[in-house]
Amino acid sequence: MKLIIATIILTLFTWINGQAQENKFELGFGVFPNFSLGIVTNDGSVPGEVESGFQDIEIVKPSISSNIFVEYKLNDKSIIGLGMGYQNNGRRTKKTDLVYGIDPITGNPISDPSFPTQARFVYNHHNVEIPVYYKHMFGDQFFVLIGTSSIINILNTQTSIQYFTDDSKEKNTEEDSSTEFRRFNFSGNIGFGLDYLNTDKLSLFVFPYLQYGILGVSQSASLNRNFLSIGISTGIRF
Repeated sequence: MKLIIATIILTLFTWINGQAQENKFELGFGVFPNFSLGIVTNDGSVPGEVESGFQDIEIVKPSISSNIFVEYKLNDKSIIGLGMGYQNNGRRTKKTDLVYGIDPITGNPISDPSFPTQARFVYNHHNVEIPVYYKHMFGDQFFVLIGTSSIINILNTQTSIQYFTDDSKEKNTEEDSSTEFRRFNFSGNIGFGLDYLNTDKLSLFVFPYLQYGILGVSQSASLNRNFLSIGISTGIRF
């Protein structure tokens, strides 16, 4: 699978580089630092209080994605684009206090410096993303972008983080096998932005960007997660 993906990326990049020599084509590279979250969905078989419990402890996770792309100028206002790159999303839990027992005399939690006092989990989904989009220009600099991405899931990990009284922490990352993850998914994407620097050879852009996973990341989980990523996309076209 990794060899196939690498071959596709190399072929696409070679094609993009050749086509970008024509006036109507532009080659680019973008980076998308963002905060991602798994929006909990319930198939009806899980009690509402259990669903609410997960919603209460799960929070956004810092993520980053990047891709290469080619854009074709249909006219002065309309542009279509195609890309390929790496996408990361997921979620994390709040820090949870760890209690090993209660002192019967003081009523306080029993503590031991060798034991962690708090813990949290971080869930990462590593994907190959193929975005397709339409961009409409407002003047020479402002634009709105709308599109969709095909998503190929390649790896899922779970990281446990333990926090100690001396401010140290211990991490352990392993492959997440808690469910049968969906291999293929797609998302809806929207953004509004600005080409803040334009020269004869290149342009720099930045825009707020939102992605929402149409299908849950699991194929069969009763409590599923539809990913939501919100952040700032920035990059270069030339």
